[in-house]
This record gives sequence, C-alpha cells and structure tokens, in this order.
Amino acid sequence: MRRSLTKAEILRRRRDISRVFQNGHVHRVRGLHLRVLPNDVGWSRVLFAATRQFSGAVERNRARRLVREAYRLYKLEIAGNYDVAFVLYPGSFSYSDRCSQVETLLRRAELIS
Repeated sequence: MRRSLTKAEILRRRRDISRVFQNGHVHRVRGLHLRVLPNDVGWSRVLFAATRQFSGAVERNRARRLVREAYRLYKLEIAGNYDVAFVLYPGSFSYSDRCSQVETLLRRAELIS
C-alpha cells in the first residue's frame, strides 16, 4: 500500500459520512476529534473536516494539510477496515502538535498499537 492517500481512501459519499458522524465512536483531544466506525469496503477511508470557527481559509486549509500529513504517516499501521473522520478545531498547533494529537487519538481508538 502506498503512503499517499488515493481517491479510494478518502471518504466522499454523503451517506457514508453521515453514518460515521451518527454512529461512530468519538475520541477527543484538545483541538482534534476522531470518529471511527468499522466498514466492509476492504480498506480504511478517511475524512478531514474543519469547523467554521477558523478565522479564514488559509488557516483552515493549513490545519487540514497538517493533520492529513500526520495521518499519512500512521496509515500503514492501522489494522482493519475503518471509516475515520478527523474534526479539526482552531488553535496555535504546530506540525509536531498535530502529529502527537493524531497518534494519541489513533491509540485511544485502538487502531494502532
């Protein structure tokens, strides 16, 4: 499996996204929430959603980019098939902060060991 995110690995359908937000298990740290739900697709899919509380598009897109990169580093360690949704909140988080947030959430959800 490639380290990059392919189109098949991105959660896109409205029905699937709604299912994750309604039925998924929630794990939280300051600045980032994770919702996880098992799927039957055969691989894990991911969604990165930023809240409207960000002050502008530049800040929102940068935060999404940082979390996407942090997830990309851990995606090969995820065992099983899950739909994963990251919900980003504003704050002065660096790349290392976002990496530790993603790792903490993935460990709490028991997706990585």
